[in-house]
Amino acid sequence: MARGRGKRVSTLALVGWAVLTLALGLAVGLMLGQQGCGKREAPAKREAPKPEPKKPEKKMAEPKAKPTSEAVRPRSPEPERKLPRLALVIDDLGYVPPELVTRLCSLPVAFSVAVLPYLEHTRESAEVAHRLGKEVMLHLPMEPIGYPGPGRDPGLNAILYDLPETEVRRRVRMAMDEIPHRAGVNNHMGSRITPDRTRMGWVLQEIKARKFFFVDSRTEKDSVAYDVAERLGIPAVERHVFLDDDKAFPEMEKQWERALKLAEKDGSVLIIGHIYPETVEALEKLIPRSKGQVRFVKAGDLAR
Repeated sequence: MARGRGKRVSTLALVGWAVLTLALGLAVGLMLGQQGCGKREAPAKREAPKPEPKKPEKKMAEPKAKPTSEAVRPRSPEPERKLPRLALVIDDLGYVPPELVTRLCSLPVAFSVAVLPYLEHTRESAEVAHRLGKEVMLHLPMEPIGYPGPGRDPGLNAILYDLPETEVRRRVRMAMDEIPHRAGVNNHMGSRITPDRTRMGWVLQEIKARKFFFVDSRTEKDSVAYDVAERLGIPAVERHVFLDDDKAFPEMEKQWERALKLAEKDGSVLIIGHIYPETVEALEKLIPRSKGQVRFVKAGDLAR
Protein backbone atom coordinates (compact mmCIF):
# COMPACT_ATOMS: atom_id res chain seq x y z
CA MET A 1 0.00 0.00 0.00
CA ALA A 2 2.75 2.50 1.01
CA ARG A 3 4.68 1.71 -2.16
CA GLY A 4 1.61 2.26 -4.29
CA ARG A 5 0.77 5.53 -2.59
CA GLY A 6 4.36 6.74 -3.08
CA LYS A 7 4.09 6.10 -6.84
CA ARG A 8 0.85 8.02 -7.07
CA VAL A 9 2.36 11.01 -5.24
CA SER A 10 5.34 11.06 -7.56
CA THR A 11 3.13 10.84 -10.55
CA LEU A 12 0.92 13.62 -9.29
CA ALA A 13 3.96 15.72 -8.57
CA LEU A 14 5.24 15.26 -12.09
CA VAL A 15 1.86 16.04 -13.55
CA GLY A 16 1.68 19.14 -11.35
CA TRP A 17 5.08 20.37 -12.55
CA ALA A 18 4.10 19.71 -16.08
CA VAL A 19 0.86 21.64 -15.70
CA LEU A 20 2.67 24.47 -13.94
CA THR A 21 5.31 24.60 -16.63
CA LEU A 22 2.64 24.56 -19.34
CA ALA A 23 0.70 27.31 -17.58
CA LEU A 24 3.77 29.44 -17.23
CA GLY A 25 4.57 28.87 -20.91
CA LEU A 26 1.07 29.82 -21.90
CA ALA A 27 1.16 32.92 -19.73
CA VAL A 28 4.48 34.09 -21.22
CA GLY A 29 3.25 33.34 -24.75
CA LEU A 30 0.04 35.25 -24.14
CA MET A 31 1.91 38.28 -22.90
CA LEU A 32 4.25 38.26 -25.83
CA GLY A 33 1.37 37.71 -28.23
CA GLN A 34 -0.56 40.69 -26.85
CA GLN A 35 2.43 42.93 -27.28
CA GLY A 36 2.94 41.69 -30.84
CA CYS A 37 -0.75 42.04 -31.67
CA GLY A 38 -0.84 45.47 -30.22
CA LYS A 39 2.00 46.54 -32.44
CA ARG A 40 0.35 45.12 -35.54
CA GLU A 41 -3.07 46.52 -34.77
CA ALA A 42 -1.88 49.98 -33.94
CA PRO A 43 1.32 50.61 -35.80
CA ALA A 44 2.98 53.83 -34.92
CA LYS A 45 2.16 56.46 -37.48
CA ARG A 46 5.28 57.40 -39.37
CA GLU A 47 5.22 60.83 -40.81
CA ALA A 48 6.34 61.09 -44.41
CA PRO A 49 9.73 62.67 -44.55
CA LYS A 50 9.33 66.37 -45.19
CA PRO A 51 11.09 67.56 -48.30
CA GLU A 52 14.03 69.62 -47.43
CA PRO A 53 13.45 73.21 -48.31
CA LYS A 54 14.99 74.01 -51.68
CA LYS A 55 17.83 76.30 -51.57
CA PRO A 56 17.20 79.30 -53.74
CA GLU A 57 19.09 79.04 -56.98
CA LYS A 58 21.83 81.48 -57.31
CA LYS A 59 21.05 83.94 -60.03
CA MET A 60 23.65 85.80 -61.90
CA ALA A 61 23.59 89.31 -60.77
CA GLU A 62 21.83 91.36 -63.43
CA PRO A 63 23.54 94.56 -64.38
CA LYS A 64 21.66 97.52 -63.19
CA ALA A 65 19.97 99.41 -65.98
CA LYS A 66 21.68 102.61 -66.77
CA PRO A 67 19.77 105.74 -67.45
CA THR A 68 18.33 105.80 -70.97
CA SER A 69 20.87 108.31 -72.12
CA GLU A 70 23.71 106.08 -70.98
CA ALA A 71 22.18 102.64 -71.58
CA VAL A 72 24.28 100.42 -73.78
CA ARG A 73 22.04 98.97 -76.48
CA PRO A 74 23.15 96.25 -78.89
CA ARG A 75 23.82 97.77 -82.27
CA SER A 76 22.10 96.19 -85.23
CA PRO A 77 24.29 96.00 -88.31
CA GLU A 78 23.78 99.01 -90.51
CA PRO A 79 22.07 98.09 -93.81
CA GLU A 80 24.25 98.48 -96.84
CA ARG A 81 23.52 101.62 -98.77
CA LYS A 82 21.34 100.81 -101.75
CA LEU A 83 23.18 102.06 -104.79
CA PRO A 84 21.29 103.91 -107.52
CA ARG A 85 20.94 102.03 -110.79
CA LEU A 86 22.56 103.02 -114.08
CA ALA A 87 21.46 101.40 -117.36
CA LEU A 88 23.83 101.91 -120.27
CA VAL A 89 22.64 101.29 -123.83
CA ILE A 90 25.08 101.29 -126.76
CA ASP A 91 23.36 101.89 -130.11
CA ASP A 92 24.15 101.18 -133.77
CA LEU A 93 25.76 97.76 -133.58
CA GLY A 94 25.63 96.04 -136.97
CA TYR A 95 27.87 98.14 -139.17
CA VAL A 96 31.16 97.87 -137.20
CA PRO A 97 33.43 94.78 -137.23
CA PRO A 98 32.85 92.27 -134.43
CA GLU A 99 36.29 92.99 -132.92
CA LEU A 100 35.08 96.34 -131.58
CA VAL A 101 31.86 94.72 -130.37
CA THR A 102 33.90 92.10 -128.52
CA ARG A 103 36.03 94.79 -126.91
CA LEU A 104 32.92 96.71 -125.84
CA CYS A 105 31.08 93.69 -124.50
CA SER A 106 34.13 92.53 -122.53
CA LEU A 107 33.56 95.38 -120.07
CA PRO A 108 32.72 93.55 -116.82
CA VAL A 109 29.38 95.22 -116.00
CA ALA A 110 25.78 94.72 -117.05
CA PHE A 111 24.51 96.83 -119.94
CA SER A 112 22.49 96.60 -123.18
CA VAL A 113 23.30 96.86 -126.88
CA ALA A 114 20.90 97.93 -129.64
CA VAL A 115 21.54 96.28 -133.01
CA LEU A 116 20.48 97.71 -136.38
CA PRO A 117 18.81 95.21 -138.76
CA TYR A 118 19.84 94.27 -142.34
CA LEU A 119 23.54 95.20 -142.01
CA GLU A 120 26.72 93.22 -142.68
CA HIS A 121 27.49 92.46 -139.02
CA THR A 122 23.95 92.48 -137.63
CA ARG A 123 23.60 88.86 -136.61
CA GLU A 124 27.22 88.37 -135.61
CA SER A 125 27.11 91.44 -133.36
CA ALA A 126 24.00 90.15 -131.59
CA GLU A 127 25.61 86.74 -131.12
CA VAL A 128 28.83 88.22 -129.68
CA ALA A 129 26.92 90.44 -127.25
CA HIS A 130 24.69 87.61 -126.11
CA ARG A 131 27.65 85.27 -125.62
CA LEU A 132 29.37 87.87 -123.45
CA GLY A 133 26.28 88.30 -121.26
CA LYS A 134 24.90 91.59 -122.56
CA GLU A 135 21.22 92.31 -123.17
CA VAL A 136 20.36 92.50 -126.89
CA MET A 137 17.79 94.92 -128.33
CA LEU A 138 16.49 95.78 -131.79
CA HIS A 139 17.45 99.30 -132.85
CA LEU A 140 14.36 99.97 -134.99
CA PRO A 141 14.94 102.43 -137.89
CA MET A 142 12.33 105.23 -138.05
CA GLU A 143 11.98 108.31 -140.19
CA PRO A 144 13.55 111.50 -138.77
CA ILE A 145 12.52 115.08 -139.40
CA GLY A 146 14.31 116.25 -142.56
CA TYR A 147 14.22 112.90 -144.32
CA PRO A 148 15.48 112.31 -147.04
CA GLY A 149 18.08 115.06 -146.55
CA PRO A 150 21.81 114.53 -145.93
CA GLY A 151 22.50 112.50 -142.81
CA ARG A 152 18.79 111.77 -142.41
CA ASP A 153 18.57 108.28 -143.87
CA PRO A 154 17.34 105.87 -141.16
CA GLY A 155 18.25 102.80 -143.21
CA LEU A 156 16.69 99.91 -145.08
CA ASN A 157 13.00 99.10 -144.42
CA ALA A 158 12.62 101.96 -141.94
CA ILE A 159 9.26 102.96 -140.49
CA LEU A 160 8.27 105.91 -142.70
CA TYR A 161 5.51 108.38 -141.98
CA ASP A 162 3.61 107.87 -145.25
CA LEU A 163 3.46 104.07 -145.06
CA PRO A 164 0.04 102.44 -144.53
CA GLU A 165 -0.65 100.69 -141.25
CA THR A 166 -0.25 97.18 -142.68
CA GLU A 167 3.20 98.00 -144.04
CA VAL A 168 4.32 99.64 -140.81
CA ARG A 169 3.31 96.54 -138.85
CA ARG A 170 4.99 94.22 -141.37
CA ARG A 171 8.26 96.16 -141.19
CA VAL A 172 8.27 96.08 -137.39
CA ARG A 173 7.79 92.30 -137.36
CA MET A 174 10.43 91.80 -140.05
CA ALA A 175 13.00 93.90 -138.15
CA MET A 176 12.37 92.01 -134.88
CA ASP A 177 12.96 88.72 -136.70
CA GLU A 178 16.34 90.00 -137.95
CA ILE A 179 17.93 90.24 -134.48
CA PRO A 180 18.68 87.04 -132.56
CA HIS A 181 18.38 87.05 -128.74
CA ARG A 182 16.52 90.40 -128.71
CA ALA A 183 14.60 91.19 -125.55
CA GLY A 184 13.53 94.77 -126.22
CA VAL A 185 13.33 97.56 -128.82
CA ASN A 186 14.42 101.17 -129.04
CA ASN A 187 14.07 103.67 -131.86
CA HIS A 188 16.85 104.63 -134.26
CA MET A 189 16.24 108.28 -135.27
CA GLY A 190 12.41 108.55 -135.54
CA SER A 191 11.82 112.22 -134.70
CA ARG A 192 9.01 112.23 -137.32
CA ILE A 193 7.36 109.08 -135.94
CA THR A 194 7.70 109.22 -132.14
CA PRO A 195 5.49 112.33 -131.69
CA ASP A 196 2.65 110.61 -133.60
CA ARG A 197 0.35 108.62 -131.33
CA THR A 198 -1.33 106.71 -134.15
CA ARG A 199 1.86 105.41 -135.76
CA MET A 200 3.54 104.72 -132.44
CA GLY A 201 0.41 102.74 -131.51
CA TRP A 202 0.90 100.51 -134.57
CA VAL A 203 4.59 100.01 -133.77
CA LEU A 204 4.12 99.34 -130.07
CA GLN A 205 1.23 96.92 -130.54
CA GLU A 206 3.56 94.70 -132.56
CA ILE A 207 6.23 94.99 -129.87
CA LYS A 208 3.69 94.09 -127.19
CA ALA A 209 2.64 91.00 -129.17
CA ARG A 210 6.23 89.72 -128.79
CA LYS A 211 6.30 90.65 -125.08
CA PHE A 212 9.33 92.90 -125.50
CA PHE A 213 10.08 96.04 -123.51
CA PHE A 214 10.56 99.44 -125.15
CA VAL A 215 13.12 102.21 -124.65
CA ASP A 216 12.18 105.66 -125.92
CA SER A 217 15.50 107.07 -127.12
CA ARG A 218 13.91 110.53 -127.06
CA THR A 219 15.50 111.78 -130.25
CA GLU A 220 12.62 114.29 -130.28
CA LYS A 221 11.58 116.36 -127.25
CA ASP A 222 7.89 116.01 -128.20
CA SER A 223 7.99 112.22 -128.30
CA VAL A 224 4.88 110.43 -127.02
CA ALA A 225 6.36 106.95 -127.43
CA TYR A 226 6.83 106.35 -123.71
CA ASP A 227 3.29 107.53 -122.91
CA VAL A 228 1.76 105.28 -125.57
CA ALA A 229 3.78 102.31 -124.32
CA GLU A 230 2.51 102.91 -120.78
CA ARG A 231 -1.06 103.17 -122.01
CA LEU A 232 -0.68 99.82 -123.81
CA GLY A 233 0.81 98.18 -120.72
CA ILE A 234 4.26 97.69 -122.25
CA PRO A 235 7.27 97.82 -119.89
CA ALA A 236 9.07 101.01 -120.94
CA VAL A 237 11.75 103.51 -119.93
CA GLU A 238 13.04 106.79 -121.33
CA ARG A 239 16.57 107.91 -122.16
CA HIS A 240 17.89 110.59 -119.79
CA VAL A 241 21.40 111.35 -121.07
CA PHE A 242 23.25 111.04 -124.38
CA LEU A 243 26.88 110.15 -123.73
CA ASP A 244 28.68 110.96 -126.95
CA ASP A 245 27.04 113.72 -128.98
CA ASP A 246 30.57 115.11 -128.75
CA LYS A 247 33.19 112.35 -129.00
CA ALA A 248 35.92 114.26 -127.15
CA PHE A 249 36.68 112.49 -123.86
CA PRO A 250 36.27 115.59 -121.61
CA GLU A 251 32.76 116.09 -123.03
CA MET A 252 31.82 112.44 -122.56
CA GLU A 253 33.19 112.62 -119.04
CA LYS A 254 30.87 115.56 -118.31
CA GLN A 255 27.85 113.66 -119.60
CA TRP A 256 28.83 110.61 -117.56
CA GLU A 257 29.08 112.70 -114.40
CA ARG A 258 25.70 114.19 -115.19
CA ALA A 259 24.24 110.70 -115.43
CA LEU A 260 25.76 109.74 -112.06
CA LYS A 261 24.19 112.78 -110.41
CA LEU A 262 20.79 112.03 -111.91
CA ALA A 263 21.05 108.43 -110.69
CA GLU A 264 21.86 109.64 -107.17
CA LYS A 265 18.95 112.09 -107.27
CA ASP A 266 16.26 109.89 -108.87
CA GLY A 267 17.44 106.38 -107.97
CA SER A 268 18.06 105.34 -111.58
CA VAL A 269 19.18 106.70 -114.94
CA LEU A 270 19.41 105.48 -118.53
CA ILE A 271 22.27 106.75 -120.67
CA ILE A 272 22.73 106.05 -124.40
CA GLY A 273 26.01 105.98 -126.33
CA HIS A 274 27.13 104.66 -129.70
CA ILE A 275 29.58 102.06 -130.95
CA TYR A 276 32.35 104.54 -131.73
CA PRO A 277 35.95 103.57 -130.94
CA GLU A 278 36.20 106.78 -128.89
CA THR A 279 33.14 105.79 -126.84
CA VAL A 280 34.47 102.32 -126.13
CA GLU A 281 37.79 103.79 -125.01
CA ALA A 282 36.01 106.32 -122.79
CA LEU A 283 33.88 103.62 -121.16
CA GLU A 284 37.00 101.60 -120.37
CA LYS A 285 38.03 104.53 -118.16
CA LEU A 286 34.68 105.73 -116.86
CA ILE A 287 33.11 102.43 -115.81
CA PRO A 288 35.87 101.25 -113.40
CA ARG A 289 35.95 104.60 -111.57
CA SER A 290 32.15 104.50 -111.09
CA LYS A 291 31.99 101.23 -109.16
CA GLY A 292 30.65 101.87 -105.68
CA GLN A 293 28.68 104.89 -106.91
CA VAL A 294 26.06 103.09 -109.01
CA ARG A 295 24.86 99.58 -109.72
CA PHE A 296 25.06 98.74 -113.41
CA VAL A 297 21.90 97.13 -114.75
CA LYS A 298 20.35 96.30 -118.13
CA ALA A 299 17.77 98.52 -119.76
CA GLY A 300 15.12 95.86 -119.25
CA ASP A 301 15.68 96.13 -115.47
CA LEU A 302 14.49 99.74 -115.56
CA ALA A 303 11.55 99.17 -117.89
CA ARG A 304 8.33 99.01 -115.89
